[in-house]
Order: sequence, then C-alpha cells, then structure tokens
Amino acid sequence: MILPVLLAGGSGTRLWPLSRQDRPKQFIQLVGQHSLLQKAALRFVANGCLPPVVVCSEQHRFMVAQQLLEIGVQASAIILEPSGKNTAPAALVAALWAQQHQPDAQLFFAPADHAISDFDTLLTRLHDLVPDVQNTLLVFGITPTHAETGFGYIHCGAHSGISGDDVYHVESFTEKPDLGRAQQYLEQGCYVWNSGMLMAGVDTFLTEFKRYRSEMYIQVERAANFSADLDFIRVDQAMWQQVTSESLDYALLENSDKLLVCLSTLHWFDLGSYEQLSRFYNADNCNNVVLGEAVVVDGKDNFIYTEDNHLVTTLGIKGAVIIHSGDTTLVASKDSLDDMPKLLNEVSARFPERREFHKRTFRPWGQYEVLNEADNYKVKRITLSAHTRLSLQAHQHRSEHWVVVKGTVDVTVDEHLQTLQSGQSIYIQAGQRHRLANTTDDIAVVIEVQNGEYLGEDDIVRFDDDYGR
Repeated sequence: MILPVLLAGGSGTRLWPLSRQDRPKQFIQLVGQHSLLQKAALRFVANGCLPPVVVCSEQHRFMVAQQLLEIGVQASAIILEPSGKNTAPAALVAALWAQQHQPDAQLFFAPADHAISDFDTLLTRLHDLVPDVQNTLLVFGITPTHAETGFGYIHCGAHSGISGDDVYHVESFTEKPDLGRAQQYLEQGCYVWNSGMLMAGVDTFLTEFKRYRSEMYIQVERAANFSADLDFIRVDQAMWQQVTSESLDYALLENSDKLLVCLSTLHWFDLGSYEQLSRFYNADNCNNVVLGEAVVVDGKDNFIYTEDNHLVTTLGIKGAVIIHSGDTTLVASKDSLDDMPKLLNEVSARFPERREFHKRTFRPWGQYEVLNEADNYKVKRITLSAHTRLSLQAHQHRSEHWVVVKGTVDVTVDEHLQTLQSGQSIYIQAGQRHRLANTTDDIAVVIEVQNGEYLGEDDIVRFDDDYGR
C-alpha cells in the first residue's frame, strides 16, 4: 500500500501578496475550485492509496483540517511542526509516525503545493514498480519542456535494470541553474526536473536517513514523542527546537547510493513563482494572462490576478505582474521578480501585518474578513461553518452588534440563549459573556460591527473553547 505524505509547511514567499505567512500558497485556490493541498489529497485518494499523512505548521492546523473536511478526506494523521525546519525533518517525523502505524507501507513524499493534471498515469506505474524498488529511494523526474531556471535538475546516469525504460541511476543534482546552463541541460537530454516527489519503504527510508544524518535522526526521534490533540498529532516542542533545519535533497538524496530516478512526462507545475503560475494558464493573442477582472489596452506579456471583484485596468503596460489580493496590490516588472526578497524586507519593515496576514483570516470554526475599519469601529464578515461555534468569550474594551445575513445561528449572551435568522440582529455590551454557534448543515454569515476605544484581537477572554485555545 502507498501512504502519501503531503509536505505542507512551505511559506510561498515568491507569490506574495497572494501567499502570506498566515495563508501560504498550498491553501489557496490557484488552479480551479480546490486549493493545492486539496488537489494533492484528492489525487491520492482517487487512486486507491491510504489516507494521507499531512505535515504542516501548527499555525495552519485548523486550515488543513477544514480543507480536508471540505473534500471528505480523513487524513491518517495531521502532524504539527512547532516551527519550520525544512523538508528533511518533516519527512523524517512522518516516517517515524508511519513506522508505528503503517510499517509495511511505501511512503510517497509529495509537496502539497504543486499542480499535476494527469497523476493517475504515474500512480499506475507506481503500483507496477513497488515490487522492484523495495530497497531503494525512488525520486521522480519530469522531462523538461523548456529551459527553466526556477527548478532543480537531476542528471540521469545508467539504466537501473528495472523492467521498463524509465528508471535510472542518479549522477548528480543541480539546484536552479542559470539560463545558459538550463539550456544546455535541455539540449543534452539526460537531465530532468526534480519534482520533489519521492517513494521509499519505511524501513529503507529510516535506515538511509540514519546512515547519512545520524545526528538529525536522533534529534527528530527525540521530538517524535507523539501525542494527540483533537484531530492533530503533536511532537515534543522543546525537542523540536533543537532539530537542525535542512532540505531532504541535501540531507539524504544527494548522499544515498540507493537512489534511483523514474522519468515521467507528467503535466507538472511547481507554481512557485508568478512566472511559473502564468505558464499554467492560456494567454491571449498578446500573451496576457488575466485571472479575475481586468481591462488591458495596448498591453502584452502581462500576468494579472485580481480578487473580490476588484477591477484592474492597464494602458500601454508590457511585461508586468499585477496582483490585487485582499488589502494589498503588487505591481512589478517580470524582469524584477528575482528581487522579491528585497521588496518583502521593505514591506516587513514598514507594513509588517500586510507581509504576514491576509485580510481574510481563517479560524477552526470558519473565517472572518475585515470589511472596513477606522478609529473606534471595525466591520467584519464572519462565515461560520456547519456545526461549529466560537468560544464563549468576553471583551473589555468593545461592544459588538451582530446582524445575520445568511443562515440560522444560536447566540448566547450571559445566561440567555436565542436563535436568530437572516435579517435579525443582537447587541452585545462590553463585558458580557457571549457565543455564536451554527447548529445547522449549512454555513451561516454574520456581519459584526465593533465599537470601542480598543479593537485589537487580543481583547478577548475565553471561558470555554472547543479547540483548546
């Protein structure tokens, strides 16, 4: 059996402001109606694999749980990282969990932020390969279609001798070459893109990891004192802070003599940058890619993405990336995108909240979005998922007025409980204990108007909470 391990801890900085620290790209609907994480989970479930293990940041745990719930996928485990340590510790902690729960499985490590349109063809090949690769590490390479500088490359060596003509020994890895070298790799024909996907048996993976990174193995093994918390698996936080940060490629794959590469012609996209994202979509006659609402006059070679019915208009613009997401707009020339870290450093210094937080904030019960705010007031749209409720809470510095605009909710104020339907409202004074709940099978939407001298999110006292906050 194949046990998918979805590595969902990345931050996706090159796709800011779409992707922010509180909502990285793997949780965004960049391609179609599902997020990249949801698409990754569905790929495996649809092809008869075991329910996935997801490794993610503790910060994003409720977002992961909600997105899996939305698509009807019950994960084998959602393992929480107290802090990001790159892909090697994330993969290792998942393998140590699998050693306890699915020791005979073939682990399939996959980034949760890639787009793949024909994955079933690869899984068909996987099931054929499993008997022949029990004692190997099998990485998957994508046959290049163009000279790409944003991907790592694998140099294929001699044929492995495994049935079929698509499995080779690995000569070397190259991390994101310059354009000239990428063009050479394309012409030579013995280089493939490194997809970041890896298959290995549990024992083989752990043995090889311990062989080449024994210190890291001990660090992660000490942290892997697993405990359950609601739907999540936690590690020892103090021990995890001592773990070395390193990528799986550097820690293991570039060292192991058991490594093979399987060639594939998948329609695969990393989507790690706006340049790569633009290649995923069809362009118009002037090579413009527009997602959302835009009017482009006398423009070419542009990538435009807008949200929330925000109209972007351009006149005579060429070679630009224009992104409107939430409360922030990015306008950049395509030639300058490599300098995104420089821009983000400036944004972090001057507008740190815009760097970290999207105006749409996810909570375990749903989400809220700030519609308007100024001195002494703030207006939010609260979307409450089915059969969820907020904590029983109170505020010292603000009152709240709730107006139900969709669905039916139960409202508790001090000891009084009442049911409100669309069009009805209630006023909550500062200091009153209150709770909002949705006991129906449908979402509910409430407009919240806050008023007071201080409106920070830390003005909250919780008396009871379903999510242990």
